Amino acid sequence: MGRPCFCWRRRPTPGLDVCDLSELVESAHKRGALVAVDNTSATVLGQRPLGLGADFSVSSDTKGLTGHSDLMLGHVAAREQQWADKLQAFRTQQGAVPGPMEVWLAHRSLATLELRLNRQCETALEVSRHLATRPEVDSVRYPGLQLDPSHATATKQMQHFGPIVSFVLRGKAQAEAFLKACEVVITATSFGGIHSMAERRARWGGDSIPPGFIRFSAGCEDTMDVVQDVSRALDAIPK
Repeated sequence: MGRPCFCWRRRPTPGLDVCDLSELVESAHKRGALVAVDNTSATVLGQRPLGLGADFSVSSDTKGLTGHSDLMLGHVAAREQQWADKLQAFRTQQGAVPGPMEVWLAHRSLATLELRLNRQCETALEVSRHLATRPEVDSVRYPGLQLDPSHATATKQMQHFGPIVSFVLRGKAQAEAFLKACEVVITATSFGGIHSMAERRARWGGDSIPPGFIRFSAGCEDTMDVVQDVSRALDAIPK
C-alpha cells in the first residue's frame, strides 16, 4: 500500500502479555508506519484498536466473533476510508469473498457475541483464580488477575479481559495427564468457541515455552462446572 506497516497482536499463543497500544501506535506513526492489530482474542467488544489509534484491526472470526467452531472467516477494519477502499478492491480482485451460507452463519452468531463473551470472561477469571491456588501449577497468566503483570495495561485499554488463560504444569507428562482427565474441557487447538478447550501448546514446536504449558479457552458452560472439571483434572495428575 505504499507505506511500511507495523503489526502487533495480543498473542493468545503462547503468552498473554498486553502491550500499551496507544504508546505503540504513537511510536510507529512517528516513524511513518501504519499499524495493524490482531484483535482476534479480545474481539471488538473486548478491545477497540481503531479507537486507540491503530490504522487496521484484523480478526480471525473463526474464533470468538462467530464462536461456534463451524466457520473459516476473518475481517479487516480500517480507520480511514482510503485504506478501506483499497482493501475492498484487493479482496474483490482476489476473490476472497465469503459465500452466502458463511455470511448467514456469521450473522446468526453475532447476535449472541456479548452473552457468550460475558460468560467466557467470567469463567476464565474464576478458572485463573483457582489455578493460582493450586500447588500443581507453576505459574498462571490472565490479565484479569490483579497480580498479573499485564493487569494495569489491560484495565486501561480493554473492556473485557478475554476468554484465554495460560498456565504451566511441571512437565509434559503432567500436562498430558491433566488434559486426559478433563471431562467438560475438550482437548482442541482452537479458542473462543462455546466449548471450553485446552491444549499443550509445546506439542506444535516453534514457541519458546515449557513442555507443560497449557492454553485454556473458556467456553459457555456453567462456570462452576468448568472450575470443578479443572480442579478434578489437577487432582488426577500423578504426584
